[in-house]
Amino acid sequence: MPKKTSVDKPAKAKCKYPLVPVGQNFIVDFGGQPSLHGTWQVAENDEAPFYLCKRVFKNGIVSRKKSADHRRKFFEREIYRALGEQA
Repeated sequence: MPKKTSVDKPAKAKCKYPLVPVGQNFIVDFGGQPSLHGTWQVAENDEAPFYLCKRVFKNGIVSRKKSADHRRKFFEREIYRALGEQA
């Protein structure tokens, strides 16, 4: 019986050139899920084309909560759609 060897897991792939910068705000007012509607800010862009975003309150403060209503991963196309509708 061959001996099992430990194999190093490959490092998580990081995006070298994310298209949406950290700190970019966008407003979601489309889709059938009301919990997504509102202002969001890109918090991390390491896994582009999926961006970790945090909710921005009406007073401009970025939420620190870790619940699904305050932290979401948005696909790049969704962010560009929201930015296009803002213009």
